[in-house]
Amino acid sequence: MKAREIALIGLLLSLSLVLEVSPLKVPTQWGMSIDLVAVPMVIIYVIMGFWSSVTALILLFVGLSLVSSASWLGASMKFFATLSLVLGLELAKRITKFDFKNFNEKKFVIFVVLAYSMGIAIRIPVMVIMNYYYAIPLWLGIPKEQVIPTIEEWFHIPFWLVIGIPNAIQSAVDVLVGVLVSLPVIRALPHILE
Repeated sequence: MKAREIALIGLLLSLSLVLEVSPLKVPTQWGMSIDLVAVPMVIIYVIMGFWSSVTALILLFVGLSLVSSASWLGASMKFFATLSLVLGLELAKRITKFDFKNFNEKKFVIFVVLAYSMGIAIRIPVMVIMNYYYAIPLWLGIPKEQVIPTIEEWFHIPFWLVIGIPNAIQSAVDVLVGVLVSLPVIRALPHILE
C-alpha cells in the first residue's frame, strides 16, 4: 500500500469516526439512525478501489468499537452493511464498466442506480439475517425465536420491513452522498486516481 493510500484512508477514517460521535444523525422510528458515517468509506471506494475500501472498513470496525455508543455490536453491523454497499458498487462498476476518470453522465446515472440497487439487494437480506440471528438477540437479550414477534408487535409492520426500510434509506444516503462528494474531488485532482 502506498503512502498516499495510507494517508487518504487515515484522513477519511478519522472523518467517519468524527461523524459517528457528531450529532449529525436522523433517528428513525425503527431504532436505527440515518447518519453519514459510511460516506467516507464510499469515497475511499471511488478514489482508491475495492481493496482499499475493505481495509478501511476493517479499521472502521475497530474505531467504531472504541468510540460508538453501540460498541462492537453496532460496529459489526455497520461493517457488514457498508461492505454490502461496497460489493454493490464493485458489481455495478464491473457490469457498467463505468470509469470515474472518463466521466459520462448517462453511464454515471446507470452506474449509481445499479450500484444502489445491487447494494440494497445484498444489504437488506444480510441485515435481516444478522438482526434475526445475532444483533437483536444480543442487544435485547431475547432468544431468536422471540425476535420477529417482538419487533412486529412494537412496530406493527413485518420484521423484514422494519430492517429493510431504514437500511434502504441509509444506503441511498451512503451511495448518493459518497459518489457526489467524490466527483468534484476527482475533477479537481484527476491524478488522485492514478
